[in-house]
Amino acid sequence: MKLTKKCFSKNLLKITFFSLIFGNIFGQNPAPTTTPTLPTNIPTNLPTNIPANGTQQPAANMPLPNRNNVVNDPNAVRNAQLTLEEQRAVTVEDSIRIERENELKLDAKKTAIRRRVFGFNLFNTLKFDPTPAMNIATPSNYVLGPNDQLIIDIYGFSQANYKVTVSPDGFITLDRAGLIYVSGSTIEQSKERIISRLSKIYIGLKPFSGYPANTFCNISLGNIRSIKVTIIGEVISPGTYTLPSLSTALNAMYSCGGPNEIGSYRKIDIVRQNKVVATLDLYDLLMNGTTKSNILLHDQDVIQVSPYVSRVAIQGNAKRNGLFELIDGEKLEKAIHYAGGFDQNAYTQILKIHRNTARERRLLDVTEKDFKNFAVQSGDSIVIERVLARYENMVVIDGAVFRGGEYSLDSNPTLLQLIKSAEGLKGEALTGRISILRTRDDLNVENISINLDDILKGKTTDIALKRQDFITIPSIYDLTEPAYIRIQGAINNPEFEEGIELPFVRNMSIEDAIVKVGGLTESASLSRIEVVRRKRNVDPKANNAQISDRFNFEISPDLRVDATAKNFVLLPFDEIFIRTSPNYVKQTFIEVEGEVIFPSKYGISSKDEKISDVISRAGGITPQAYLEGATLIRKIQLSETEIAQRRRTINEISNSQKENQTIQIEDIDETKSESIGINLIKIMQNPGSLDDMNLQDGDIIRIPKRLETVRIQGEVLYPTTVKFADGGSFMEYISKSGGFTKRSLKSKSYVLYANGSVDRTRRFLFVNVYPKIAPGSEIIIPQKTTTAAQQLNQVQTVVGALSATITTFIGIFGILRLTK
Repeated sequence: MKLTKKCFSKNLLKITFFSLIFGNIFGQNPAPTTTPTLPTNIPTNLPTNIPANGTQQPAANMPLPNRNNVVNDPNAVRNAQLTLEEQRAVTVEDSIRIERENELKLDAKKTAIRRRVFGFNLFNTLKFDPTPAMNIATPSNYVLGPNDQLIIDIYGFSQANYKVTVSPDGFITLDRAGLIYVSGSTIEQSKERIISRLSKIYIGLKPFSGYPANTFCNISLGNIRSIKVTIIGEVISPGTYTLPSLSTALNAMYSCGGPNEIGSYRKIDIVRQNKVVATLDLYDLLMNGTTKSNILLHDQDVIQVSPYVSRVAIQGNAKRNGLFELIDGEKLEKAIHYAGGFDQNAYTQILKIHRNTARERRLLDVTEKDFKNFAVQSGDSIVIERVLARYENMVVIDGAVFRGGEYSLDSNPTLLQLIKSAEGLKGEALTGRISILRTRDDLNVENISINLDDILKGKTTDIALKRQDFITIPSIYDLTEPAYIRIQGAINNPEFEEGIELPFVRNMSIEDAIVKVGGLTESASLSRIEVVRRKRNVDPKANNAQISDRFNFEISPDLRVDATAKNFVLLPFDEIFIRTSPNYVKQTFIEVEGEVIFPSKYGISSKDEKISDVISRAGGITPQAYLEGATLIRKIQLSETEIAQRRRTINEISNSQKENQTIQIEDIDETKSESIGINLIKIMQNPGSLDDMNLQDGDIIRIPKRLETVRIQGEVLYPTTVKFADGGSFMEYISKSGGFTKRSLKSKSYVLYANGSVDRTRRFLFVNVYPKIAPGSEIIIPQKTTTAAQQLNQVQTVVGALSATITTFIGIFGILRLTK
């Protein structure tokens, strides 16, 4: 019973625990049971694709409005819902944004069309001032109106000045003259009226009783009024504009931005009192600079820009590409004139016209003679192609002529005429066989061989040329091997070893060749100059056939060859050898370092100079000298064969190494310094003996002070340097370095002495006989190398030991089981 209650308590605790966990994790807030009241002012232009549940996700880049019914928890954003008012607000914003984007795209499309229309740049500039000039003389045809100011000057016998303004009723008021109506009259007409009225006051304004006038009147325009002009039709900004009364129709067009993408540049009507008083053609201004119809505007004038009637596109090799407007009667030639004409690369014989028919497009070819009479239609696209990249009358001559290149076939119809234009033939021209490469009508190229000698001698008629002919006149030098003369040996030139090739020229002598290469060196043997000449007609059947001729000459220091070579002339491919004098030897030096009286560099005076001779020249040995450690260091030049052999050996070692081995390889140098062990004691005791070596250039004799240390390195426990002890054995020095290691190869130990000599360990009856130790020696203990067989034996030994151990444990375990 207790167990049952205990189990029941545990199960109840588990159920309660899991209920709490799952309630916090999977629980949701209850949905509202009341439906929100919708506003009554809902827009009616909303989209109809709103889901039935009234939810719609906003755009990804649109911020969400503030909402007060969102639970403040991390997952509330994912479950957020928009109210219907918010959805409609978002929808209205999207509609406005989309409509604005569509407007921008349409404006960009219209702007692109306007930029192609010829004349658009006239109105699309910031440097033009649309306001008319105010400081000009009063135009005689200017029509007065209200608010215009008149300046009336009386001069002569009588003088007076009036400044009056035209009233809204059209009158001006003058003292003693009264009201004068001037509205709607030009300056000239108003002047006659004013003078007529003032002549009653100023008697001298008009001739009287046979006397000429002695008083004069001048009327000018002062401050001008403003007028209102209405611009309608296909313009950028239609509307009513307030302009100065001196404004013209062109000023008004600048004010409204000019015609739009479909507006006409050829038919701009100025309407005054319901009548068309002038029609402005902007092409007159653009092409000729004339403005015949650019009249002064009046108040309440209307400017109407109609849509274009006919417009064509010109593209390709014209000076001006774009859209051009044509009026009735203008042909294709006029359209090309508006495009500025053809450019320098235009193909003018045929133009391509792409035309729109009622159903599809059509292509027309118009020849040059039909340009004046061909009628273009609105929507035509005129394509001006490029001329072909070839010449219709070009021939080319190349080779042994003085001025090769391209020539006109019209001026050089025949071969001889072409050669004459090319300044004639060179002396090396091979006239017996020249070639003409001719392109046939099927574009295949054929070769025509001609004997020019027969043509020059009149045996054969001259050859008529065709366009694109390529004439080649070969040179005899192009058909022969380039001849040269080689000279090598003791010449004053850095390329003396390989030799220098000189271009062959006729009548060249040995002296000429020597001068061309810079002369001879000091080591040249003047008594032995050899010339080797090839044989050109060798009997192939003779065993002892001579294959070359040899000539030996002597030469003086002033480069004069002996009398036997006075008439000797070099031939192509001759080889000249300048031998080195056998008695000429450059200075050689050796160096003595260390314990001598005068350590320095010394020149070798004879070929058999020995070590003892140089030490005597250096003043002899000092008392501190350690003769047993004297060393001769000599530079050895490796041959190409030795270098190749060493590289091959290194590659074999590298390929045979194993993963657990590391090999350090030094770079191979052609010049290597080696230490040669010498016995300086015997050399100084018996100079000239076999131990006394001959010296070479670059040798270094190094005589150190008495050394008092011995160095131990390699497979020892502690590689170190210790003090030399007289009578000390090999093993004593090994003991001072801690002794051998497990990997020490004792039988291969060796000693490197101070003079560079080496002594190895020997074996006698399974006993190692180690070498003696001298001051400055270096004991080197090599490392054992493990072969594959040895590694296998080691593995077998380990496996056997493990097997024995396991067997022992099994036996002990069995004994323990039996004793229980």
